[in-house]
Parts: sequence; C-alpha cells; structure tokens
Amino acid sequence: MSNPIQTLRWIHGAPDCALSTDPPIQVFRFDANTFILRQSKCLNFEAPFLYLLLGTQKALLLDTGARSPAGHPLPLRETAISLIQQWQTELGHPAVRLIVAHSHSHGDHMAGDAQFAGQANTTVIQPATEAVKDFFHLPNWPDGSAEFDLGGRILTILPLPGHEASHIAVYDATTEVLLSGDTLYPGLLTVEDWPAYRNSSARLANFTVDHAVSFVLGAHIEMKRTARHMYPLGTTFQPDEHPLPLLAQHIQAWHNACDAMGDHPHHDVHDEFIIEPL
Repeated sequence: MSNPIQTLRWIHGAPDCALSTDPPIQVFRFDANTFILRQSKCLNFEAPFLYLLLGTQKALLLDTGARSPAGHPLPLRETAISLIQQWQTELGHPAVRLIVAHSHSHGDHMAGDAQFAGQANTTVIQPATEAVKDFFHLPNWPDGSAEFDLGGRILTILPLPGHEASHIAVYDATTEVLLSGDTLYPGLLTVEDWPAYRNSSARLANFTVDHAVSFVLGAHIEMKRTARHMYPLGTTFQPDEHPLPLLAQHIQAWHNACDAMGDHPHHDVHDEFIIEPL
C-alpha cells in the first residue's frame, strides 16, 4: 500500500523548545476514516503517536498521550471530538460512541484519560489486564484474539504482553494496518517480561501468515534514518528521525531476533529497532 505516511515529516521537536512553533498535536489523515496524532516533543520527549479509527457506530481512540508541562495541557479531547465531528459532517454519518483504549498502561500512553472520564457517549477502558480482557472478551489471555466491530469496520485485538503486562496490538482489516504500540516500532524496545515478550513475538509473526499487513505503526520514533543508530532517550529534537511505518517483514525479523536469543536475552541492535531486555 502506497501512502504519504511513508515520507511524511512529523513534528520532531526543536533545538530550543522555548522557540518552537510546533502545535501541541499534529494530525495526519491516513484515509477517510483514520487519523494519526502525534504529540509534540517539546511537550514531552516521548512524543507518542495516538490513533483514531472511525466506524459507523463507534470510534476507537488508542492511547491518550504523555503528561505535558504544567500550564500546557494537551488539547486531546477537543482535537478528537473536532475530528469526529468533521468526519460526521463530511461523510454524513450519525453520532458514534467513543471508545478510549490503550496499547498498554505506561504513563506516556494514558496521561489524557481524565479528559474523557465521565464524558457523554464515551467509554474509557482502564489500562489493566483484567479490564482489557473483560471489555474485548479475551478469556484465554494471552492466547487468542477478539474481533471488535466499529460498525462496518472490524478490528482484531491481539494480546501482546512482555513490554508491559496489559499490552495489546490492534489490527485493522480495512487498511491492513497493525498498531503495535511499544512492542515494535523504530526505537528502543524495552522488555519487562522476556518469556512473555518472546511468546508475543511468535504469536504476532504467526498472525501475519494469514493476515496481510500494509504498515506496522507503533507508538514512538527513536531511531535515526541511519541504520542501527538511535537518538538518546530524552531527546527533544530529532531532525533526521526514521519514518514511522515498519513493514510486515520487520515483524518476522523481530520475531527471529527474539527467537534466536532464546532464554538468554540481551541488548540486540538491528537496523530499524533495538531490543533491550530490562
């Protein structure tokens, strides 16, 4: 699949954030029913990517961003609601229920939850394994998967513990995009539970045998365009960062790397990512 996302230049911070003109959130419309949001690195060096997927009955917002400095709140809910209303007007769709989910429970993926709590026509899924299992009907966690229908748009929810216990991936059959959170992206892949992570890599690789993947879209960019090189953690200016999308072949390469380490995980550098067991 050809898409401008492959060459898109995201907001990537500034040499002096006091002089930055970046918006707090950059919005990219991947297709008519999909928006990708990036938080400014000058608000938080993590600069996570958030995903808004729209169907005829529900909208799914995956992740709510990282904490911003005091006095600079991230305008996430107003941005998401504005995009949904724009989409409704353009395509003539009725109101949809907003489901706020999380790739996992780390703080840079859930800082904006309070903006959505108690809001009308909105459900916030708590970022904890039992809550995720219950909402998406995943009784055999971490095995199995679940379909989640947005209305004319079927998502597959895949348990991927290892980076963090409640981690999931989301596969969209319509776009063939896999949203991989912090499990796989162009950056430093930290691992809390190595056996779980290694098993997750095998399950995700097996999933792609029967499901076409156009792009693997993660939650961060930390690698440079130069193979095997990454920006130091905490960097707020990344002028030569790696493109966001990875491809299906990178899932297999990642799985092969995890499998090769067996029961002896270690710092493992690859062109597009670095595996870092904690």
